[in-house]
Amino acid sequence: MILELTAVGLFVGSGYAEPVWKFLSERYSENVLLIGGMFISLVLGYFLGSLPYIILDTLQIESLQKYKIQSGKYPSRSEMLKTSMSLMMLFCGVMLPMIILGTPAFKLLGMRFDLPLPRWNSIVIQVLFFFIVEDFLNYWFHRWLHTPWAYKNIHSVHHENTSPFALSATYAHPIEVILLGIPTFTGPFLVQPHLFTLWIWLMMRQYEAIDIHSGYEFPWNINSVFKFYAGAEHHDYHHYMFSGNFASVFTWCDKLYGTGLGYESFQVKKMKAQ
Repeated sequence: MILELTAVGLFVGSGYAEPVWKFLSERYSENVLLIGGMFISLVLGYFLGSLPYIILDTLQIESLQKYKIQSGKYPSRSEMLKTSMSLMMLFCGVMLPMIILGTPAFKLLGMRFDLPLPRWNSIVIQVLFFFIVEDFLNYWFHRWLHTPWAYKNIHSVHHENTSPFALSATYAHPIEVILLGIPTFTGPFLVQPHLFTLWIWLMMRQYEAIDIHSGYEFPWNINSVFKFYAGAEHHDYHHYMFSGNFASVFTWCDKLYGTGLGYESFQVKKMKAQ
């Protein structure tokens, strides 16, 4: 996530972003930029973010086996194909209609489209705020999805994969996709950022979801520096236990509400065994 935010900051600060935005805004209407741009941000962010992990899962490189959280467990090609087909149905049949229906609200609340673009530090601060809002609300939605009725009828689809892989991040029941879209868009609705910032936020949110479902914990991952960031192993434990570790981004809520289900003890035992 730090790498992506840094790249965004460099791009905005380079001076190339505004000419690109000027080019787009002169050729497309606000509705096209809002609906098309958000949809492309979601789809492009998802599949580009998944691509490196798809390559790793396909090649199964021996020297990188030590970074695989559940050793030796890789998705088959048929699983990846099935998941990809399901994802495209969700993107086109659920997310795109949600964006179209939400467009009037964004415009009514004052979504900005004009130049100048926001400064890079403003974008970074807003995106971090969106992550905090999303994490808190997602925690409670996710926790509800693990109640008996909701798990059986909705959330069990996502838990078909006990060993998560990148493409499976958004593999879920359509109702779950709609519900978890609420935390994603709450922050932007509160702040009403520039559309450019919203595009970046959606891509960043996709990258984060892919990261925690990737099945890999590399030493350069963000949680090796910032311990309050959950990371892949934190969420992998959730899939392994079928419960606990409900937070999507940070570890704060699980620690505060005692829903870690022994994750910290598990980490200590793992470190002693190494």
